[in-house]
Amino acid sequence: MKKTLLSIFGALAVSSAVGQASASWSITQNAAWPKVSTGVRLLSAVDANVVWAHGYDGTAGNTSRNYSWFTRTINGGTSWASGNIYQSTVTPVIGDTNSFKIASLEGVDANTCWVASYLKAGQNKGAIHRTTNGGTTWQNMTATGMYTNAASFCNIVTFGTPLIGITMGDPNPGTGNEYEIWRTTDGGNTWSLIPGANIPNPSSANEFGLTGVYTKLGSSNIWFGTNEGRIFRSTDAGQTWNVSTLDPSSVGINEIAFTTPLNGYAWLFDASQTLAQYNTTDGGATWTLIPAQDPNLGLNNMGAIPGTSQYASCGAGTTNQIISYSSNQGVNWTDWGSTTIQYLTVDFVNNTTGWAGGFSDPTTPGIGGIYKYSGPAINSPAAPTAAFSAPPVLCLSTGSTVLNNTSTGSPAPTYSWSSSPAAVFSNPTATNPTVTFATAQSYTITLTAVNATGTNVATQVVLVQACTAPTAAFTSAASACAKVTYTVSNTSTGAPAPTYNWSTNPTTGVSISNAVASAPSFTFATAGTYSITLLASNASGTNTVVHTVTVAPCPPTVSFTVPAITCVTTNTVNTANTTTSGITPISYTWTASPANSTQFSNPTAPAPSISFTAAGIYTITLTAGNISGTAVTTQTINVDPCAGVHENSGALAFINVYPNPSTGVFSVSNSVTNDNINFTVTNILGSTVVSGKFNNSKNVDLSTQSKGIYFITFESNGNKITKKIIIE
Repeated sequence: MKKTLLSIFGALAVSSAVGQASASWSITQNAAWPKVSTGVRLLSAVDANVVWAHGYDGTAGNTSRNYSWFTRTINGGTSWASGNIYQSTVTPVIGDTNSFKIASLEGVDANTCWVASYLKAGQNKGAIHRTTNGGTTWQNMTATGMYTNAASFCNIVTFGTPLIGITMGDPNPGTGNEYEIWRTTDGGNTWSLIPGANIPNPSSANEFGLTGVYTKLGSSNIWFGTNEGRIFRSTDAGQTWNVSTLDPSSVGINEIAFTTPLNGYAWLFDASQTLAQYNTTDGGATWTLIPAQDPNLGLNNMGAIPGTSQYASCGAGTTNQIISYSSNQGVNWTDWGSTTIQYLTVDFVNNTTGWAGGFSDPTTPGIGGIYKYSGPAINSPAAPTAAFSAPPVLCLSTGSTVLNNTSTGSPAPTYSWSSSPAAVFSNPTATNPTVTFATAQSYTITLTAVNATGTNVATQVVLVQACTAPTAAFTSAASACAKVTYTVSNTSTGAPAPTYNWSTNPTTGVSISNAVASAPSFTFATAGTYSITLLASNASGTNTVVHTVTVAPCPPTVSFTVPAITCVTTNTVNTANTTTSGITPISYTWTASPANSTQFSNPTAPAPSISFTAAGIYTITLTAGNISGTAVTTQTINVDPCAGVHENSGALAFINVYPNPSTGVFSVSNSVTNDNINFTVTNILGSTVVSGKFNNSKNVDLSTQSKGIYFITFESNGNKITKKIIIE
């Protein structure tokens, strides 16, 4: 569930004299935010060069606009570049900040960053997005069934290694009222739901997680907090969990940090919404209340300083403008010495490099907003945190891989590597050895890190298997309709199962539901010829296949019938709609001209009835549409008076004049033979235009007459009938 922006204290950009940074925080950097007074809400320092951050509107308060901006540096902060997190062609595009808000942000490397989001209006559901190109585009990586229940809520996404990570959401009926935790081992391309049996139950029906309230340490340790004063912990990268209770009457955990897998520090707000501090020395199994709050504690954000036993905190607002550190598990804090600077968040990558986020300049966009640690190396003894990354799946043909050791500790640990079953290490005590596997099976790699203050162990499973290179293949229809969902069927092969990347040419106007899914859907905004490319990849190589699809507008084929001639005395006729379409739903709109003498029973029904109040020639129009387009057709109907002389027409009733309207030549047919019939044509003034006599069949030529309305009267054996004819 939503956590109040920043902390319960929050912060607004305030007008004040220029602040004075301490010597340890003397480097000010330009975050490149596009608006003034933008605050750094989330800060993710990846290494000494790479930092990602998310900004918010610092002028209007914590309940105001939640910008979807990010900023990034890849050169230690010498320069920063900002952008829009949801600037993407992927559907559904959730970057509309009127609809969604960002819950957490975490950088993986210079090109890769993840964000978790939730629905703003409903305060529920959500999605996870990833960029792999430095923020140029963001892809929706939400798995099928993830965060779809009305009771679900996306809180965090985090990665212990570039390939292994989790996303966590609130308990909901779709997961058996368990916390919704999904895990990936392929960098977020695919996700699997953690079984409820591996997660402790919620403490009550009202317990939920909190946005951004989590921490990770090494490659295996993850903690997250809840609104009922509990902290969940996993020591195996999210596969299994346990939980501990700090204060069941609290209104929620607010911050969590660990310097080692055993030593941690947390904030919560008790029942009176007062900040309470706790620390632990057993990984979070039990927690001890810190009885007093040091006045040098920054109340906006805090975090561990990796490789040391110290924590950093920062504060903002009008009474807590401070940045400080603690060397004794959060009990006491030392002010670094800055004055009148609002620090919103802080993050270190090691004992020499860290950043703090504040507010950008209040008058000039792009200026300020980031502070970099410039003090001496922070040296304090810290037990090791063993951490490494290895490919979860490896091909036997490859046979070996370099293990990437990311352990920390002070003094620097020594290392010992082992494997079960046995594998061959190039040097079992090296920092980053090469490991070689002889047979296809599952191996558990163990790293033991040791220094003078302790020992820590990390493990990871590597599945070694026989591999085949991928063959990219998919089936799809050769044609598609504009604006209509177009699906493909992926028939690619390869071992291990390939990962996928889909693209189109051209890309403009094309939406892909998930460009790395096995079989995404496509929507083409306009007609044209498009190529769809599938790139399949696994450890043995890559393969590409291209299909062409022709996209056309696909409006309905519109047709209908009404009686060609009717009498105004009959008043109402029925339509027969024979429209066809391969795309539903279909919308209908009926109109008539002239309109003032007609009425439809329902002008948007498929086949309404039509009522006429006056004789005349009417044009009936049907417009039918679907998502792909619209089409129109018309039909003319002749509404006669059908009164007076028509009642004494006798054999003349069988006379037919056609076509009507015409360009001047009318054909007259009469099914009664050998019947001499006189005819007279008059104009609307009653003047005779032409007259004559004919038997059985004859043309009446009025091509020399002006366009307009005329009347033709037939007479035989004392009977008369008059018809209106029109020259177009």
